[in-house]
Amino acid sequence: MKLVKKTYLALMLAAACTASSAYAEQAVTWENSDLHTVSLIMSEPMMKVDGSYHELLDAYYLKPLMTKEKVVIAPLDDIFDELNGEMSFDGKTVEYRLNKKVVSMVLDSADAVVNGKTVKAPAAPQIIEGALYVPFRFVFEGLGAKYTWNSSRHIAEVTLLRPSGTIFKAHKGKISAKTILKQKPEWFASKEAKNVAEAMLANQNVDGGWFKIGSSNDLSVAYDRDTFPTYRQKSTIDNDATNLQIEVLAKINQQHSDQRLQESIIRGVEYLINGQYDNGGWPQFFPQTRGYHRHVTFNDNAISNTLNILEEVANKTKDFAFVSDDLATRAKASMNKGIRFILDNQVVVNGVKTGWCAQYNVDTLACERGRSYELASISGDESVKVIKFLMSIDKPSSEVVDAINSSVAFLKSQSIKDKKLVKTKDDTLEFGRNRIVIDKQGSTVWPRFINTETLQPLFSNRQGDHLDAYEKVSYERRVKYSWLVTSPGKLIKNNYPKWQAKYSPKVNVLAE
Repeated sequence: MKLVKKTYLALMLAAACTASSAYAEQAVTWENSDLHTVSLIMSEPMMKVDGSYHELLDAYYLKPLMTKEKVVIAPLDDIFDELNGEMSFDGKTVEYRLNKKVVSMVLDSADAVVNGKTVKAPAAPQIIEGALYVPFRFVFEGLGAKYTWNSSRHIAEVTLLRPSGTIFKAHKGKISAKTILKQKPEWFASKEAKNVAEAMLANQNVDGGWFKIGSSNDLSVAYDRDTFPTYRQKSTIDNDATNLQIEVLAKINQQHSDQRLQESIIRGVEYLINGQYDNGGWPQFFPQTRGYHRHVTFNDNAISNTLNILEEVANKTKDFAFVSDDLATRAKASMNKGIRFILDNQVVVNGVKTGWCAQYNVDTLACERGRSYELASISGDESVKVIKFLMSIDKPSSEVVDAINSSVAFLKSQSIKDKKLVKTKDDTLEFGRNRIVIDKQGSTVWPRFINTETLQPLFSNRQGDHLDAYEKVSYERRVKYSWLVTSPGKLIKNNYPKWQAKYSPKVNVLAE
């Protein structure tokens, strides 16, 4: 199995780890290889591998840099992981291996060895903001890649061959995170469902959690750990991971009563309980957490989904009737701590309760940024799922009732009326489409992120700039990210009136 030595910030100068080689032993030729491209955009903390965006160093805001000699330098840890290459660093010497070629460099020295020959590098490896930066072109050309520089877009790019099957490719499928919970109840007794369950068992990590995959990826695929990038195998509650697997396995188990599924579910629930902070919140990734992944995260409904699972386990609902009383009791205690966090951390602006932050700083509990373009803000989208969870509480306290009423009133005030976000086809653009806002009588949208001081819509780009209008968002981020949402409308129209009539008959914020 491959092992890419990660340049974790806190462990950058730790002792070296040895690793077994991951690359194929056959000669790399056009006949048995695939062409791959790695791009660095100088203004963004990102890399693109075969067109797919990833952070340059996962969970950090690090960008590629250009020295005064015009040499592009960058941390290559996750790039090599994506390429299924090999990297090691012992605090002094860093070595890169790919396609039976080797580049070795020494920290703070221009002396290098490329495939056994001593040469001078155009820039010395150096530690910047805790990460190891090396000359991008020099390393990859030494490994046989072709380098190009796009001066108009400030993009450094390399193309290289890798043996076919070496690099992970996502598997699309009809049974995905987008579709699986839309299946009819009888589907969970099907052979197809059993295949999904087997894959979920194989994909579960030792710590009990699951790694995240694309929302359209096939859930019946057991991932090859040798080709799937190591840094992407970390357990998480981001993008529905872990919570989705627990829920699906519970539904399949209800049809088959399989002890292996039950044991997997229990391990998953234990993972959720063990990952909770003392303050009641959860980080996005755990136990392997670093950078902004350490922050308490409501973004992508991470905590709301977790609380929904814990509520089902605590109540031993039909799908979780098999769990022990002890686990149910612990789930109840964990859920109550989570509720306490929600109630204590509803954002107050000018004395008025609003919604909840997308992320909270793990140390200060102030609103915090997530990814580079997810600025510190109140979330107009994730707050909806928080409210729905609070609405699920039977016999809610006056404190819970007030939190719901105040947050719904806030969402009502944030509505952008007579506007609609639409997709348009445009073959002249990179992705063949665009997203624009049009005037549409009777339509309403809400900002996903809201400025914590002005309470105005907040937009951004991969550079992390504060933008005050949707039209100012870069094309790629407009098409690939949701800045305007409609979920508050469904909550206000459907969920709140039913809840209000039952639990808050004297207060109706929609009538005020």
